[in-house]
Amino acid sequence: MAINLFGREWTRRELLERIGSLSQVAGVERFTFTEGCADGVRAARVRTGGGLDFTVLMSRGMDIGAASYKGVPFAWQSATEAAHPHALDQSQPNGRGWLRSFHGGLLTGCGLSNAGAANVDGDEHLGIHGFLSHIPADETFAGIEWGNDDSAQIVVRGVMRETRVFGENLHLQRTITAPLGGNHLRVEDTVTNVGFAEVPLMLLYHLNFGFPLVSENTEIITNATIPPEPRDADAEMGKDSANQLTAPTPDYREQCFFHSPRPDGSGYATVQMTNNALPLTATVRYDARALPHLTQWKMIGQGEYVCGIEPANCRVFGRSTERAAGRLQTIAPGETRTFTVEIGVSDRL
Repeated sequence: MAINLFGREWTRRELLERIGSLSQVAGVERFTFTEGCADGVRAARVRTGGGLDFTVLMSRGMDIGAASYKGVPFAWQSATEAAHPHALDQSQPNGRGWLRSFHGGLLTGCGLSNAGAANVDGDEHLGIHGFLSHIPADETFAGIEWGNDDSAQIVVRGVMRETRVFGENLHLQRTITAPLGGNHLRVEDTVTNVGFAEVPLMLLYHLNFGFPLVSENTEIITNATIPPEPRDADAEMGKDSANQLTAPTPDYREQCFFHSPRPDGSGYATVQMTNNALPLTATVRYDARALPHLTQWKMIGQGEYVCGIEPANCRVFGRSTERAAGRLQTIAPGETRTFTVEIGVSDRL
């Protein structure tokens, strides 16, 4: 197996004969933001050489920020930008402080003790989407790994620890890989309960797609055999057009829908977002055995113009509601769970 670059396959030797440094065609570069609200945020920019570029935010739970394909951006970035994790203020009413540092990006991680709405579960006041996106990664690595078959992949890795005294002690190791010359990436997370008590485990992958992929020419494609289920009254009003996006709409209220795509023989489900006018397609493929729920976040407002695809092991109502509905998952002491999400981009219909 060789490296596919610039319309043909190359062996490692053939490629290195033609360049002084691999960074000429692809690679990963670590850097630290030095301005504004992102000052001090550690990051790594990945260039696959196949047109896919993206930035991993090591200080923000190994989230993925900006992303583009052949120079065309396809991830939504909010007005808050990639604020330093210390900007999180969970003391605000209704746990809404999370929104003041929700950068969007291609991936915002949500969990691990709560994902979804702010809520009160027993004696715990839980903010929106938990702490994961605001936990700086430890034990980080960013580099290129070669296989014996002349294949190569870019690897970015780190560990987030969600822990507190008298509470949970959960470690999430995230490994993000992208093949050299490729147009896709893979996120593999392993969550381990390092503590000595069984605790809740909620994990949601908040994938945020934006302009110009998102436009009035964009549709969501699934192989579901049942229609999407609206989350609330606002979504009920738009359920018949859940899969079709429009131009930015004044005073738009977010709508969320629960989809049920059918997994393939390997247990993976696939969702596509296609803009036929560009053309550009983003494909999300995920392990539905570990992530049995899929939420679509439709927010086609002015300035907040985004469509989210959110594989998760829960719905987005918050922990107390998930517990009452019998959907809340837990993780035993010493147990490890694995979750996988893949994202690909193509300009071919």
